[in-house]
Amino acid sequence: MHIRSKLAGGVAASAVAIALGATPASAAVGFDPATGTGFVGKGDVQTALGYNNAVLQKAVDAKSLAFTAKQPTTQSLSQAATQAGSQTGTQVGAQSAVQAGTQAATQVVSQDLTCTFTNGNGTKTFHRDGVRDGERTGTRTGSRDGSREGSRDASREGTRTGSRSGSLTGSLGYDIDVDARKANQYTGFILKGWKGEPSYEAGNADWNSPTFGDWSFGDWSFGDWSFGDYAFGDYGFGNYTFEPVAGVDWGAWDAAPGENPDDCLRSSNADRITAISNVITPGAVTDGPVTDGAVVDGAVTPGSIADGAITEGAITYGAVEAGVRNPSGPAKLFVNGKAL
Repeated sequence: MHIRSKLAGGVAASAVAIALGATPASAAVGFDPATGTGFVGKGDVQTALGYNNAVLQKAVDAKSLAFTAKQPTTQSLSQAATQAGSQTGTQVGAQSAVQAGTQAATQVVSQDLTCTFTNGNGTKTFHRDGVRDGERTGTRTGSRDGSREGSRDASREGTRTGSRSGSLTGSLGYDIDVDARKANQYTGFILKGWKGEPSYEAGNADWNSPTFGDWSFGDWSFGDWSFGDYAFGDYGFGNYTFEPVAGVDWGAWDAAPGENPDDCLRSSNADRITAISNVITPGAVTDGPVTDGAVVDGAVTPGSIADGAITEGAITYGAVEAGVRNPSGPAKLFVNGKAL
């Protein structure tokens, strides 16, 4: 792509001269590209255009001669760059929990009943065994590990440098040189300087790779946690609560034939009994299964984040900053488009 541009209006001739440089023209003429002034011999013009004296005179009279100059240049370039990116990450975490539990149990119970009668029936001893149900509640704590995936946006700033070649082309004002000869004879053309501002035609830019600073990251955006199973400790149980004695599932009394333990317990026999002993003794407890209750999740404690790879995105370039145009070769003079 070629870029054509004009030097800014109002730039002084000296500024143009800096752009054009001070390398002499390649033609065998006197020319200062810094000012656009100089001298071109009559013979040089005739040779370039193939004119004899008469034809050249007509061209001079008709003011149809146009002198131009062209000089190759190089120019340094710089450009700001911004690159987008994204980064993945994995974060570990730990979570605590509390779980309630209920444990069932059975307990054996024995009852020993002894009573002494005054009516000659003597002392009667009875025994029976029973069982009753109970339960107790407790809690336990647990923990589990997890992880979650996330991503975050990033950007970084940089610059790149480059260069491009181009050429400056401008028109020159002139007068014929009549001081050296009389009788309308002249020896050549006096170049009086630049007419207006030279135009600039730029070639393709040749860029180096951009150089970037460090990435600047935004906040992480994480998905849901993925947890393993809880690892629970032992339940901390309280004491069993058993059914009252009235709820004991009793077995049969161990009694001799014809003897009835109810005889000892009837209130109507109280005046015929001198002593009574009724002892209920709780026995061994057999633990039953534990029924787990609901797990109450605690807070998640986030851990460290393992940064993943950065995916580089598109690079956005800013405005091109152009440096001074420096001459890269001699200025060339032309008359009516023909090289001198």
